[in-house]
Amino acid sequence: MADKKEWRGITINESTFLGKVVEDPTFADTGDGNECAFMSLKAYTNELAQNGQWVETETVIPLIVMDTNKVKTVRNHVQKDRELMVKAYYKSWDDPNHGKQHGFVVMLMRLGSKPYVPKTEDADGRVPLSAPQIQ
Repeated sequence: MADKKEWRGITINESTFLGKVVEDPTFADTGDGNECAFMSLKAYTNELAQNGQWVETETVIPLIVMDTNKVKTVRNHVQKDRELMVKAYYKSWDDPNHGKQHGFVVMLMRLGSKPYVPKTEDADGRVPLSAPQIQ
């Protein structure tokens, strides 16, 4: 008979998501002088449909940011349509005003690229060149 093996140690169930922020984040006071941020991320997955074809499916993932430094990053750099990659774990709770709530608590967050917008002027009031000019 084979012996049963048991995992001993701390485990975290985590998920990784890559997508775009659906709406501008909202912020709430946690009651202890800190604040948290709430936002939703729109991600796409490919799923096999009944007809055997792959279909792109949109999923909206509710995110909660509780770490103070990450909340500051969200406040300063995240807005609607910003690309994000997050690692998060699932959490549910009972809210006395809204009933059962759930979301993914962000552990790691990476900001995606945003479109390049050239500066109109530098510190000396000069407009930077977009490319070298050949004469």
